[in-house]
Amino acid sequence: MSFVDLRESVLDTDLCASCGACAAVCPEDLLTISPDQPVPSLAPGAAADACGTCTLCTDVCPGRDTAVPKSEQRLFGRTRNVEERWTGIVRHTYSARAADPQVKAAASAGGAATALLVSALRRGEIDAALVIGRDAERPWVPEPKLATTVDEIVECAQASYCITPNLQILKDSPFERIGVVGLACQIEAINRMRNLADPPAVARRIAFTVELGCASNTKRAGTEHLIEGRLQLPLADVTGMKYRAGEYPGDFTVWDRAGERHTLPFHELVLEFRKFKTFRCLACPDWWSGLADVSVADGDPNIFRTSREAERTEKASLLITRTDRGQALVDASAAAGDLHLTEEVFVPEESLGLQRKRHRYTSYAQRHPGQVPQPPVPGEQLERPLDDDELIESMSRAQ
Repeated sequence: MSFVDLRESVLDTDLCASCGACAAVCPEDLLTISPDQPVPSLAPGAAADACGTCTLCTDVCPGRDTAVPKSEQRLFGRTRNVEERWTGIVRHTYSARAADPQVKAAASAGGAATALLVSALRRGEIDAALVIGRDAERPWVPEPKLATTVDEIVECAQASYCITPNLQILKDSPFERIGVVGLACQIEAINRMRNLADPPAVARRIAFTVELGCASNTKRAGTEHLIEGRLQLPLADVTGMKYRAGEYPGDFTVWDRAGERHTLPFHELVLEFRKFKTFRCLACPDWWSGLADVSVADGDPNIFRTSREAERTEKASLLITRTDRGQALVDASAAAGDLHLTEEVFVPEESLGLQRKRHRYTSYAQRHPGQVPQPPVPGEQLERPLDDDELIESMSRAQ
């Protein structure tokens, strides 16, 4: 009775990461999950006791158990140490920029993730890329998409700050070599699939993984609040939306039926979104999973400060390689002229997004003992985690 177990241990305790992995691997199509319903439920007509002895949905779920140590043993032959708690096991660290001006212009930061996908597609290493697009009729609604052309990948280059169950789209995919961009929870789910003695077909279709640093994801109600509550624009009038449009670091931007732009500075988006989080996102133990072939984040360690102080800086991505596959992907993309790289040093203490996650996780672990996912390695502790407002202000004072 696997779904019953999933419901009791993950769904009823608000630990669902909304990754879509459970629906992706269910052999009987008993589960359904979508951007409109990001928590899995039984498909119409399905019975909770129809699972029989199948346990796949709980086997791959990262909601309560991310299984990072087991995945690291398989990938690297060891688990991370305390000093690697928030970075994971690192091979090389770069500052990266897409060489193609179109890719760089479309991206929120340096466009590294998009450049890797485009380069791999051009070289014939993948047939499709799993990215986040927009619902054609409701542009504020994210929609997972298997992009098969350069133009489709570039169109989806922008960051999305809204919960989207990406992995379900991999089920019954006609493509056999897919490059996947995802968040820590989604990459953890993929690795839980690969940890199984007989990995499901979904996992075997994935050619490589690229993960994005994530301080926390947001319910769709947060985006709708920005549009209707802050911009005073009816959803029915929205014809286009980007979370970070225009000059870096970008503004939350909505276009109406008359072609007019309505904007909010990015730093206001950060503060408003805090009202629209799930318990699982707030209690998440990872900024990166450290399990992807390549990890990417904004090259600016404090986008909030850059936005609030109206600073101007060049777009760049922080890029970390972890596996042989990831290093080969980055090297090939650079050799093809699709990615510009320079050696970089990543300082976790300077990253506002990472530190927000670090302080928040400690706070939730102290307030909800036994109810949050376990960290990838024990030992790193904060005696007094800062309140989010206090942390943001302490790290974002004008320099």
